[in-house]
Amino acid sequence: MAKTNLSAITSARSLFAVEHSHNLPAKIVEDELSWRSLPQSAQPSTNPMVVATRWRSFDQGICEASAENPVDRHLVAIVLRRQDVRLSLFGRTVHDGIAMPGMFHVTGPGTVVHCVFRGPYDVLHLHVPNARIAELAGDAIAAGTPLRTEPALTQDPLGDRLARALLAAEDLGGLFGRLYADCVSTAIVARLLGSSRSPASPRGKVAELARWRLKRVVDYVEASLADPVSLADLAAAAGLTRMHFAAQFRAATGLPPHEYLTRRRIERAQEILLEDNLTLVEVALSVGFQTQSHFTTVFKRFVGQSPRAWQLSQCGKRRACEQLPGWQQDNHRLHSAAA
Repeated sequence: MAKTNLSAITSARSLFAVEHSHNLPAKIVEDELSWRSLPQSAQPSTNPMVVATRWRSFDQGICEASAENPVDRHLVAIVLRRQDVRLSLFGRTVHDGIAMPGMFHVTGPGTVVHCVFRGPYDVLHLHVPNARIAELAGDAIAAGTPLRTEPALTQDPLGDRLARALLAAEDLGGLFGRLYADCVSTAIVARLLGSSRSPASPRGKVAELARWRLKRVVDYVEASLADPVSLADLAAAAGLTRMHFAAQFRAATGLPPHEYLTRRRIERAQEILLEDNLTLVEVALSVGFQTQSHFTTVFKRFVGQSPRAWQLSQCGKRRACEQLPGWQQDNHRLHSAAA
């Protein structure tokens, strides 16, 4: 049986702690005080690692935000919930409409970005130093820009799962939570580097659902969250057969129709839990679940907490926000954040 080199493990652990404990923010994935901003404890001059931040709100109103990406880093944005946005680069609109969970966008150094959020949003941002990209890409740097910065949003279901795995670092906390977060962040960047070098094969590509058909389906779902909804109902809303609709919907959104519907029901339940004083049974029924137990099971699978535990955690964040100075309360969005 091979012996474990405990001294090497201890040495590596100590090295990670010494190099990074003073650089990383107290919270592993901090909420942004302003769009795409780094925590004060993780400014570019002091942090060579990938830093994750989160921009999120349940506000039903319109929010406009602008930022200029620093010249020494890229920014990877991964959508965590369905949202209606208009994204512009250097004044040119590159996306206007629904952004689905798992969609991502890579912003290059020095890019001027403007976004209009129409209603709730939740986005994970990875601030990736150019030096870190060069370190990971190695010889690929010589072949050109290794991290592709396509203007449009791109769908990547695996990227969505990795992003949610990164958020789980908060459950670990401390040194191991930071080490875990750094490993998952690196995995996301490595995946993007790999996809930049390996263009997807067009063989067998399914046509995406036309934008006007997708809008009809989205509107139908929003009006029917409390009601039983079948695949045939969604296909009828799109004006297609079930077989053609399911494939085209997934090509357009990256999600099967049923999973999209379930996500929207859970997102709506989160909004109700923050806004209204309803029992869990009432919340479950209002978003199309027949029993509280089924609702609780599905909610926990998507959110990571039971509905009541999640609601209590949001109340705690709200109280913490209310204790901040007034100007920080105006900028901070914990009172309306989705966990």
